Amino acid sequence: MATLQNFDAEIAKTKQVVQDMRTKIEQSGTVLDTLAKTDQKIGDANFDLENARIEDVLKQQKVMEGNIADLIIGLEDATNVFGAEFESMKNYTGWESFVGIFSDQSKQRMRTDRVRNMSLAGNLQELLAKSDTIVGILKAQKQILDQRYKTSEASLSQVIERRKATMSNLETVQKRIEELNPMLLDIENKIAASTSQKERTQLEGERSKLATEYNEKQAKEQELLAESQTLERYTSMFQTFVDSLNNQIAAQSTLINKLTIDTEQRIVLYKALEDSLKTAAQQDVAHK
Repeated sequence: MATLQNFDAEIAKTKQVVQDMRTKIEQSGTVLDTLAKTDQKIGDANFDLENARIEDVLKQQKVMEGNIADLIIGLEDATNVFGAEFESMKNYTGWESFVGIFSDQSKQRMRTDRVRNMSLAGNLQELLAKSDTIVGILKAQKQILDQRYKTSEASLSQVIERRKATMSNLETVQKRIEELNPMLLDIENKIAASTSQKERTQLEGERSKLATEYNEKQAKEQELLAESQTLERYTSMFQTFVDSLNNQIAAQSTLINKLTIDTEQRIVLYKALEDSLKTAAQQDVAHK
């Protein structure tokens, strides 16, 4: 659990995790944007690399949220300690009460000195500053996530449409192959039945053209089939990526709201502390 002594180190660690996430998110987003362009060739070569990168983002997301949660708990614990110390300022210690038996003025002065010498104000200011730093990290990250989510969601939609277009082209090619099969069989039968050399030559020329088209369509079918399968894999992977961005945005919003409420409570505590210090100072002047 983070303490005031190691808060700076924990915050620095969190900043590094966030920066690493930003880099990977930007890289994955760029790949997705590229896939959305229909003129870009795709393949499976980088799929595993990209999938691993997205898995890293998901893991780092959990690490970052854990670090932030740890910092928030640390802030809460420190605030509770200060709150307890602040409450103790309102009461007299045993020794002060004992002195009060003999001199109420001395009792008041001792309490005033104790309140004035406590370092709660400085510590509370430090807590507020660290809370603001964490909120700053979260807001900056949320802004980047919001932007990337919008572009990635749009790109993912384009990738889905690209796969639909590929599937449509594949169906068209497969339909043509189905048409060519009986046409080739028919022309083969005509060649076999023909007794005219001229007719046979003409039929063989037609068969050659049909066979060439058939081979081209078969090659195209394999190409489109591979592209469709690859797009399907990438679509599933990047759907996970876009969902993770959305989940991160929701998590950032929750943490920001939590810290905002906590900060408001600390400000109330700080103002109450300031009022107590002013009262103590006024009492000190009055006693003198």
